Amino acid sequence: MTDWTSLFARHVATLMERYTEGLALADYHGVVIPAGSPDRRFQDDQGYPFWGNPFFRQWVPSRGAPESMLIFVPGETVQLMHYQPRDYWHVAPEPADAYWANALDIQVIDRPDQLRDCLPQDLSRFALLGYEDGRFSSWGLGAINPPELMHYLTWIRAYKTPYEQACMREANRIAAHAHQAAADAFHEGLSEFDIHLRYLAASRHRECELPYGNIVALNEHGAVLHYDDYDREPPAERHSFLMDAGASFRNYHADITRTYAAEKGDFADMVERMHTEQLGIISDIRVGISYGEFHDAMHRRIAGVLSDFDLVRLPAEAIYDRGYTRTFFPHGLGHLIGLQTHDVGGWLTGADGAQVGRHPDYPALRLQRKIEPDMLFTIEPGLYFIDQLLSEHVGCADFNWSRIESLKPFGGIRIEDTVLVKDGDTENFTRPFLTSKH
Repeated sequence: MTDWTSLFARHVATLMERYTEGLALADYHGVVIPAGSPDRRFQDDQGYPFWGNPFFRQWVPSRGAPESMLIFVPGETVQLMHYQPRDYWHVAPEPADAYWANALDIQVIDRPDQLRDCLPQDLSRFALLGYEDGRFSSWGLGAINPPELMHYLTWIRAYKTPYEQACMREANRIAAHAHQAAADAFHEGLSEFDIHLRYLAASRHRECELPYGNIVALNEHGAVLHYDDYDREPPAERHSFLMDAGASFRNYHADITRTYAAEKGDFADMVERMHTEQLGIISDIRVGISYGEFHDAMHRRIAGVLSDFDLVRLPAEAIYDRGYTRTFFPHGLGHLIGLQTHDVGGWLTGADGAQVGRHPDYPALRLQRKIEPDMLFTIEPGLYFIDQLLSEHVGCADFNWSRIESLKPFGGIRIEDTVLVKDGDTENFTRPFLTSKH
């Protein structure tokens, strides 16, 4: 059984060390981190779902806590001003759970205007991290989101603590269970909308609690990379099902994609081959390799699939050399993941904020850092039949157009797991809960 109390205490201790170093580098005395405030729709009394500041959520596992605020000064305890309004119109934010309450010095407030009185009078050497709310301009803060501190904290966030890793394992367990339920719904012949509802029920998430909008794509909709339209009625014929959907656990996310064929045949064989290639590239992960090089190696694997399945009538090396793989695999191989689905810092080359630009050959690639221990990122190769990209090669004799046309109704394939890099090894967070076959 996971000892959440001990894990979270060590997590907070690590954050204190990191923030102490970051504040020293940026020359600030302390940091103030607001959770954020709910926002309302234009000319409406209804609000948008609240999604708090990720810097705050790294310290505070609460699901919401709007209007709360955290303050940290090196050498002192971490203080949380936890907003608990006296309100009979809405449910108040949840109180501190026992497993994390003892790691923070918690002061309950019932009005947002009490926040300033809870802070030191002189904030001239304090940095605020988060939303630039107009209320803060009169507080005498030294800076709001100073680049030197932001760069350091963004860089270091890629290295997940054992507590963060445990949260993400649990998020993957939840998401995998829901993916199994969605696969069952597909084989039962349900519509995209009803598959989505089945996923929500199995994950025990409201839609606003998902880390990102579910992609639930039947047939040719799988060729739309971020398809989120959800047909209410099932198609007349079922060919394929692609689902990219996640879950959250204590503010940390899972991001899983699976593709299924309705029947045995070429597309089903291609799905299994993509599982093989995805597991193969994961087995090649090595500390010190640039993720950009790793992504390029996946294109070589995709070239082999295109050749072996006679989609392009050339040897794999020639397919790669001519750049044809980019037509079928237009997105990045993966991204950092954690407090955000596409976690920040993927282009940084150091804690000073230096970064590379877009990859010259793969502009959609979100991660170009060197692979290092304690990093968590996704591995999600894809192979799609996208009219817009294929149209750039109309008339090219290298492409087996009749075969491509026969596979267009299937849309495409994407297989995605989350992996943790260890010294000399990796841990797949997804596969223990969701196998390639269902």
